[in-house]
Amino acid sequence: MKVQSLNGVWSYRIGKGKMSERTVPFSSLPVGHSECGRTFIPEVLAEKTFLKFDGITYAAKVILNGSLIGEMLPYSEYIFDITHIVKEEENFLTVELEDIEPAFGPTEGWENYGGIIRDVSLLYSGKNYIEDVFFYSGLSEDFKDADFTIEITANITEEVDFKVTLSEEGQIVHTSVQKAAVQTMPNKVTGHIQEVQLWSPEKTKLYCLKVELLQGEKVCDAYSCMVGFKDFRCDRHRFLLNGKPIYLKGVCKHEMVGDSGHCPTTEQMEEDLRLIKESGCNFVRLVHYPHNKKILEIADRIGLMVSEEPGLWWSDTANPRVSAGSLEVLKRTVIRDRNHPCVAFWLCFNECCFTEQFLLDSARVCRENDPTRPISGANCMSDEDTLKYYNLCGFDFYTMHPYSQTIDRARRSAEILNDKPLLFTEWGGHFVYNNPKLLAEFMEEMYHLYQQGNEGGALAGAFFWCWAEVNDFNRGKPACIEGNLYEGLVDRYRKPTLIYDTFRHTMLHLEHAPEKELFWFEGCDDASLQNCILKQNHKLSSTEAVSEKTNLLPEGDRDVLKAVISQVVEQQEETKMRKRQLENGPVLGEEIPGLCRIPAVVDDGTSIEIPVKIKADSITLLGLTCPKKGYPLGGVYGEEAAEIMIESVSGERICRRLCNGREITTVFMTNGSSRIQPFAENAERFATFGYDKNFECYVMNRLEIPVDFAEEIAKITMRSLNNEYAVLVYGVCIGND
Repeated sequence: MKVQSLNGVWSYRIGKGKMSERTVPFSSLPVGHSECGRTFIPEVLAEKTFLKFDGITYAAKVILNGSLIGEMLPYSEYIFDITHIVKEEENFLTVELEDIEPAFGPTEGWENYGGIIRDVSLLYSGKNYIEDVFFYSGLSEDFKDADFTIEITANITEEVDFKVTLSEEGQIVHTSVQKAAVQTMPNKVTGHIQEVQLWSPEKTKLYCLKVELLQGEKVCDAYSCMVGFKDFRCDRHRFLLNGKPIYLKGVCKHEMVGDSGHCPTTEQMEEDLRLIKESGCNFVRLVHYPHNKKILEIADRIGLMVSEEPGLWWSDTANPRVSAGSLEVLKRTVIRDRNHPCVAFWLCFNECCFTEQFLLDSARVCRENDPTRPISGANCMSDEDTLKYYNLCGFDFYTMHPYSQTIDRARRSAEILNDKPLLFTEWGGHFVYNNPKLLAEFMEEMYHLYQQGNEGGALAGAFFWCWAEVNDFNRGKPACIEGNLYEGLVDRYRKPTLIYDTFRHTMLHLEHAPEKELFWFEGCDDASLQNCILKQNHKLSSTEAVSEKTNLLPEGDRDVLKAVISQVVEQQEETKMRKRQLENGPVLGEEIPGLCRIPAVVDDGTSIEIPVKIKADSITLLGLTCPKKGYPLGGVYGEEAAEIMIESVSGERICRRLCNGREITTVFMTNGSSRIQPFAENAERFATFGYDKNFECYVMNRLEIPVDFAEEIAKITMRSLNNEYAVLVYGVCIGND
């Protein structure tokens, strides 16, 4: 189509006041009702003439030559057929704007701006023309080849052909011609490419797609855009890009730069994305409304994935005007931008109380117009409601905004929302503003959740709030000072704030950092652990049955231990003490010779029987600690908790009762804010171990029981004598002098 720009100087007035002038596009503080107008003469006498608006805020009526030709919702692209209204000579166009009263559009959370915020143009075509083109692809299992489909929606009144050309840096990789069918459904063109070059943030390979509508040799209409081949999908706890796990590292970016409102220049958009890319990010969440489409072209080219959303922020989606408006804007945004390879997924809302019907409708709108991309919504509701409603409406991944002074809330979400990818679509804010050390700790902790990636807690990505400061005159301290939201990595004019350098340095080195080294294990003296291991190796070399073992105890059950720890957490909640973080529990973070990583749990009337068939002079038990009770934190001193029975092949027995404070202690080395000294009268301290020394420090005891059997030991049995104890045992070893 031929294009005539209607940008430039328009007449303008507020209310019914005096006329002045405004240069379109423009974006200014809300004034309520305003009117913009201009005259134009068509540059082309065409069979079809269209009037196109790329976006207004927040509601508008469009009047041409005195006739109402349509109404517009915010941020969205509208095309009106004015063929039967436009005159060959002078025409008068009026746009009546509303920027305060509309139910959908104006919102809290950031300063609002009214105006004709994007380009206005006339489009000219013949009676046969292309209305829309939708390109999508699928990759082979080895990601080397691609099949693609092009859905072409066209107005066709006679016999014409579609010619499709796909080229890479000027070299044609596919071309085909097929008859265009006169139908209400889109025409489909398919193709196959071998050795396809994939799009990713690291390698932004783009192909030029050109669709021509031919009548014989004559080109009736043409459409072109840049496209890319990529596969972005959800896989259990993670996102996959082109078959490989990817941690989404992003920021949340508003459209405003300085005092530009919704009219940043192309140069400002380019600078923003390049700064974000240079900070180590691979993603930009375009908040909270559809941005200028030019930013998608820049993201395609420089290599940043993006998400888009319809303009909701704590909005009442039960209000029919709000829900209908946002669904229409969401639909128009998906159709406008679905050909861009940079778009990873669609977000249906931001921080709105869940309305079941809206969730279902928004998911439907996205899937109907783009079945190729994941769908979700940016969310700060409870973990439990998120789990319920995201599965009810069929969202592809979870989101959460874990704003907090500590990582606890983030960890909890990662534990609960663990059957599909979890993305923190916002985090940070004033909690980390002006605190570079805390910012870096948060970033590292979140990446460790990604590295962990299991049912115990996983994270697929995190978007920092926010990229740049914006105006907000209804929030107050500590986030806002004098109407400025001081939570950005850069200020409104893109000057770096105190935390920018730390964010950039941490982000750039995040994926190259080693796995989190939290686990530590220390013998209580230089010789205790090694002597035990040497003793085991020595004693076991004489028997073929266990020649490869240093521990006769089988590995414990993680679920059993987890159930015990959950009881401990419940007990903590009943006290006035701060709840202790037990992220890992008393399990060994790495292999230690002679010990089980997960201890056996002797409680609730259970017994553990270990076949032996070895002659020995002693039995050594490693562990003998309790998380529920245990001296000095719980239980009565001397109270029987469990017993061990050592039985010979002839039936001779040695029975040893394991009592609180004598053979058994608590497993914890801390109580509240203080360290403690768990001590057992008859058992010696064997080792200490743990993870984060702020919270998880554990103790392990050692008890040696002499054995004077003349023959082999047949079996060893451990059983519970008191359900209020849960005795942990990490190793059972045989000694021979």
